[in-house]
Amino acid sequence: MVGFNDSRKAGWALALVVGVLLVATAAHAARIKDLAQVDGVRDNQLIGFGLVGGLAGTGDDPKNAPYTAEAIANMLASFGFHFEAGQLKVKNFAAVMVNADLPPYLSNGDRLDVTVSSVGSAKSLEGGFLYQTLLSGADGQVYAVAQGPISLGSVVGAGGGAGGGKAHMTTGRVPQGATVERSVPSTVVKPDGSLLLNLRHPDFSTATAVAEAVNTALGVQLARAVDAGQVEVRIPLDQLTNIVPFIALIEGIEVDPGTVARVVINQRTGTVVLGHDVEILPVAVTHGTLTLTFGEKLGPPAMVEVAEELAEEPPLTELQPLPIPGEEAPLGTEGESTPAGTGTQAAPLAGESLMLGRTTAEQVALGLSEMQLSATDIVAIFEAIDAAGALVGKLEVI
Repeated sequence: MVGFNDSRKAGWALALVVGVLLVATAAHAARIKDLAQVDGVRDNQLIGFGLVGGLAGTGDDPKNAPYTAEAIANMLASFGFHFEAGQLKVKNFAAVMVNADLPPYLSNGDRLDVTVSSVGSAKSLEGGFLYQTLLSGADGQVYAVAQGPISLGSVVGAGGGAGGGKAHMTTGRVPQGATVERSVPSTVVKPDGSLLLNLRHPDFSTATAVAEAVNTALGVQLARAVDAGQVEVRIPLDQLTNIVPFIALIEGIEVDPGTVARVVINQRTGTVVLGHDVEILPVAVTHGTLTLTFGEKLGPPAMVEVAEELAEEPPLTELQPLPIPGEEAPLGTEGESTPAGTGTQAAPLAGESLMLGRTTAEQVALGLSEMQLSATDIVAIFEAIDAAGALVGKLEVI
């Protein structure tokens, strides 16, 4: 059950202050390609130092960024011009770092998006042009070359419409601004003739389920769970020379990975996400003048009836405390009989409390919404429930 302090003041508005509440209602099969990736198939990070020109006086201050003038002098020297760094005015130039992710299996001539960020004292990169910049990997080899006009983009404002916010003026992108010059070889077949599947979210149950699904689909015991994060699949000899269709077959196998009982809260936005296996044991929480009482499972059985329950609930002024197993008699029901095995609702710890019916994830969200709680309050309440050992699941605050 969820009780909340005098929510009649706020009314039954359906807009949720907690943001978006997602409740998984059933376990669904997922493809292995959605749960894992083949070991050896990965992105590689590239980085380079470059110059952005064409700025309208918003570039680096030579006093605070002397390396910008030196970089310009070095660039001009490659064209046969020789200047001392002190002779150059760099207000129209900015020194930048250029970053990109190189996906696997890209070939020479393929294009990449790059991100450009100022490393000096430039006020804005608006209208700037990135000059040819070499992008290297962690091994020092050049894998791509970037060049092109910079796009700063825009930020969506609080009202939800474009243009309501201001773009970050010292970071931008060059869409498709890099050309791949060297591909990165990917080795997926191990020396022993096997491949490894790396789970995106390591879990012993999921690893076991993936191995069992592969063995069932292929009709032979080829897969085993190495640990919570890896599944090894031995490649049949007749598939070693035709590995791509075999991997495609493995990736398309469906698995029921199960779900982890988890509550995730975004402390900045107040967004709350609850898995369908989340259960809150009987507990009362006091937060300021507010009293919350939880005691039933958040899950599919409750969600099925939630629409009818909300429609059939009496006005808030008529709601009475509901019995909780293990107590004696509901408060405020003197003279009325109480069924055997049920008991009294403990008195509120602080403030006025009203009790709602069955505790579902949707009612928790509505209750928090009606109380107009801040993101900080939401986090504090769930942390208190977790600290009391009443949250059967994992609490994550991001």
